[in-house]
Amino acid sequence: MPYALLALGLLLALYGLYKFLIQASPKQAGTLILAIFTAVVAGALLILTLTGRLPAALAILLALWPLGLAFWKRRKTPVKNSSDKPMTRSEALAILGLAEGADEDTIHEAYKRLMMKIHPDQQGSEWMAAKLNAARDYLLK
Repeated sequence: MPYALLALGLLLALYGLYKFLIQASPKQAGTLILAIFTAVVAGALLILTLTGRLPAALAILLALWPLGLAFWKRRKTPVKNSSDKPMTRSEALAILGLAEGADEDTIHEAYKRLMMKIHPDQQGSEWMAAKLNAARDYLLK
């Protein structure tokens, strides 16, 4: 019975992770992966230390040091993404799901409808909400 509960808990955790990764921005996903990796390494080192295998724990720590350092340096380096380039009218219309020639009221309706679905307060993505805001602002300027 304990194994069944453990398997059920693991499945629920994986489902929650899946839902998060679908809605998360690339930066949030990278931070989560780094946190999970750090927790797994720390847990393994703790178990090895508590079971009297301290030399093995230190060897694992030293072996993983370059990998951790590479992750740390990558996080410190700003990464250019596609959002640095200016948005075009066709991109803004595509984001809001509109056709060319949409009037101001149609733009507002599409923005409201989409924002209600993907707002961060509704388990949505901050990245996608920012894209919607940028598309609306571009079309209404």
